[in-house]
Amino acid sequence: MHVSDDKQDRLIAKLNRLWKDSQDQALMAKTLRALDERYDLARKMRKEPGVEEIITQMAGRLADSYASLSETRGRKILDIACGSNTSKAPALVHINTPFGRKVSGRSSSGYSALFEPWFCRMLLELEADPVGVDFGDLEAERFAHYQVDLGKAGALDFLPGHSFDAIQDSRLFGSPEFTAQFPNQSERLKVAQEIVRQEQRLLIPGGVIIHSDAHDLLT
Repeated sequence: MHVSDDKQDRLIAKLNRLWKDSQDQALMAKTLRALDERYDLARKMRKEPGVEEIITQMAGRLADSYASLSETRGRKILDIACGSNTSKAPALVHINTPFGRKVSGRSSSGYSALFEPWFCRMLLELEADPVGVDFGDLEAERFAHYQVDLGKAGALDFLPGHSFDAIQDSRLFGSPEFTAQFPNQSERLKVAQEIVRQEQRLLIPGGVIIHSDAHDLLT
């Protein structure tokens, strides 16, 4: 078991400000400690400061979408372009968090822990039912996942309609692999339109869009 880490403890204290209820605070603390135990979160935060900001961003989105963290329990949540264990970060990553906007640079190897599937991992620890789709490697992950080329029209047609309580997409349009595949803005807008169409098709009535880069790109 990992020993207590000052950086992790400071992150727990910071994220506790997102929730007033002590049960939510305890649940987030438990989740972060589980992420450290399973995925070496504290070491990765020390190596790449942007990882902490990614975790903060994802926690902030949950706080914006649910009055209580316990509301995520059992919810089927789709993360489109969830990240993977082979994803590379762009030269600069702009990260909006509840505590301000941050910028992170690429690691020297090109590979970055920034684009690991942190949101799905977090949801799994919160006892939600996450489903991740990405083109990269997710074979070792414990949540349900599919390898999908999101640049293809109809790529998500295999998922049944109105089957998700909540949906997020937040990583596709800034990834180096995607921008290399679709260098023209007009091409990226077509992909964004397809993703928004799929989000509308897949979400249950009254479901939650946690965050949608595709929607933001079109507005």
